[in-house]
Amino acid sequence: MSYRTFTGSEWPNEDLILPSGQHTAGYALGILLLDEFFWPYMPGDVANATTFNFPVLHKIVEGSNLAKTKRNESETAHLLKSAALQLQSQGVRAIVGGCGFFGNFQGSLSEALDIPVFLSSLMQIPMVLQAIKPRAKIAVLSDINSLTDDLFSACGVHDLDRVTRIHSTGLPETQKQFSTGTLNPNVYLKQLVTLVQDHIKNNPDVEAIVAEYTEFPTFAYALQQAIGMPIFDTTTLVHWVFDSVVRKPFPGRF
Repeated sequence: MSYRTFTGSEWPNEDLILPSGQHTAGYALGILLLDEFFWPYMPGDVANATTFNFPVLHKIVEGSNLAKTKRNESETAHLLKSAALQLQSQGVRAIVGGCGFFGNFQGSLSEALDIPVFLSSLMQIPMVLQAIKPRAKIAVLSDINSLTDDLFSACGVHDLDRVTRIHSTGLPETQKQFSTGTLNPNVYLKQLVTLVQDHIKNNPDVEAIVAEYTEFPTFAYALQQAIGMPIFDTTTLVHWVFDSVVRKPFPGRF
């Protein structure tokens, strides 16, 4: 894989070679998306092109959906591998999962690819646990009942005694968006803030939030203003991964 960066001030004095089958360039990061219809993809959602200030190459995992993923894991693993290999063939340097539930397939996909893959925001949990008090906890937020012990294990999370779980499935606006594909963001935000505040009140040892679902980052700023603690989600993962595969020089003087 080429890790070339052109500054524009000097062109390389060598033949540049485009790998066979590559039809795009300049995408350092690829994002895998469910073939599913949820709600409007607002800024902050990983499926919205304006969420990031750098280009990402989206790839829909055709034929995938949450019901099929839970029912037939072998088929989903095949669909994920095929889509990820297509992203790899287009020159991306790393891949991030656009559905937290993809984390169930982290092991098989990382073995199949020649580039790093980060299939779930839950992979950030071990690092966050190291950063907070030894007996403090993390609240993990999901919009469906997907936070299984197997999912946590696949993402490298084994200290489940320090993890609490919040499911927004019961929120009226969540139920509405799953059945109709519509969303009132102001109503949803109020319901979400109340849900998380109540959870923290009942779990006072929670010191950080990790959101599993990739639609959440749209509301992360407002939620943080309400609860005043660190919040991690798919966008924090994407920025961390991107910065690792696209290093930039530091201009300055010494």
